[in-house]
Amino acid sequence: MFSWPNTPTSAHTPINERLFRQSLGAFPTGVCLVTTISGDGKPEGMTINSFSSVSLSPPLILWSVREAARSAEVFLCAPHFVLSVLAEDQHDLAAHFARPSADKFEQWHDAFDTGLGDCPRLKRSVATYECRLYSTHQEGDHTILVGRVEHFSHEEKPPLMFHNGRMGSMEDLASQLTAVIA
Repeated sequence: MFSWPNTPTSAHTPINERLFRQSLGAFPTGVCLVTTISGDGKPEGMTINSFSSVSLSPPLILWSVREAARSAEVFLCAPHFVLSVLAEDQHDLAAHFARPSADKFEQWHDAFDTGLGDCPRLKRSVATYECRLYSTHQEGDHTILVGRVEHFSHEEKPPLMFHNGRMGSMEDLASQLTAVIA
């Protein structure tokens, strides 16, 4: 008889967080950079893959931030943010903004100009959404930020993808998966 791994025996039995995270990683997603500006004018940015569309009318998107993230409070208090869908050749930028740093923009300042609300706006990406914060929803250990899109741009180029803990092009990730299956 088949047994589901890590199935809770009751509503109060916790699940294994490590296995749950691995399971979530089985869903391939795009990789995004979200930026804002703090109340004292310091730029902030982080790499995310928690991006989704919400509504066409009004134009709304969402992403979520882990409440324990170093810059979470800045994003939660900022009236604007810019979300950029990264291109497959922006792996280094994604990796850089995924790590803590005193000034994440120092080595990448030439890659940005100024967007809505003075937020750093990546000059080159697959798509960019300049947003006014519309609402927030605290759920579990994350807060969902919903943004109303004020401006957007889009270019036809392959996106950077995330799957099973790895970033790469769709072809790179597909070949890694093929190698595992073979």
